[in-house]
Amino acid sequence: MSVTPVDPAHLQARAVALEAARAGGRAALRWFRRPELAIETKSDESPVTIADREAEAAIQAIVSQAFPQDAWLGEETGARIGGPRRWIVDPIDGTRNFVRGVPLWAVLVALEEDTPAGPRIIAAAAGIPALDEWYDAALHAGARCNGVPIRVNAVATLDKSLFCYETPAWFRNNGLGRVFDTLCERTALQRGLCDAYGHLLVASGRAEVVVEPQLAVWDVAATSLIVQEAGGRFTDLQGGSDLRSGNAVVTTGQGRLHDDVLALIKAG
Repeated sequence: MSVTPVDPAHLQARAVALEAARAGGRAALRWFRRPELAIETKSDESPVTIADREAEAAIQAIVSQAFPQDAWLGEETGARIGGPRRWIVDPIDGTRNFVRGVPLWAVLVALEEDTPAGPRIIAAAAGIPALDEWYDAALHAGARCNGVPIRVNAVATLDKSLFCYETPAWFRNNGLGRVFDTLCERTALQRGLCDAYGHLLVASGRAEVVVEPQLAVWDVAATSLIVQEAGGRFTDLQGGSDLRSGNAVVTTGQGRLHDDVLALIKAG
């Protein structure tokens, strides 16, 4: 079996992504569980804090120093035009968890590259700072947690799967309430509060299914590569590969598991 060679530039980008994620994590942790943390509400009614802004600034400082020519897309700072590569960043994925002192929030950093076939993620890092878990991946180089290679598990059926989600409300708000109920009925275990952490649980072999009815590209740019490099499967609700679709399905990719979840969603 032939092995696709790893581009050294992708490994360099992975190292920068991890360094940037760690810097963002340190900045955010300085505000975690601080009673004086002020919470603002953005136009989309999601919360934002000084921790989000300081974390994104810390990430951007690392990235800009290493690759000043690259474009940028950050949840808090918006877009900066550049070359055929862009960094896609969510400084605190799971701000609702963060402001309540729940440790399941993430720092997400990914590098996307334009190609004739369309954009692709070539390097990524995702940190769960409050748990000191640091994930990274580069295209064709596999995925790691704290430097140790990770892999999805062998579970291939819904009835043996742990189903992770953020909140049932996102399913109901997007006309998928019945899908949520069916997933809960058909799976062995169910857990909420996950955000990006659910994706990382799949990548590291601790969960099997995540369905996200509502998200932005910065929520999944990093985790999509980590999951896929760990052997899992990552698509939108229709089975496509568009990270800007606003939704996602994440599974181990074993057997027919992913296709069964997609079929369940299609059936409503």
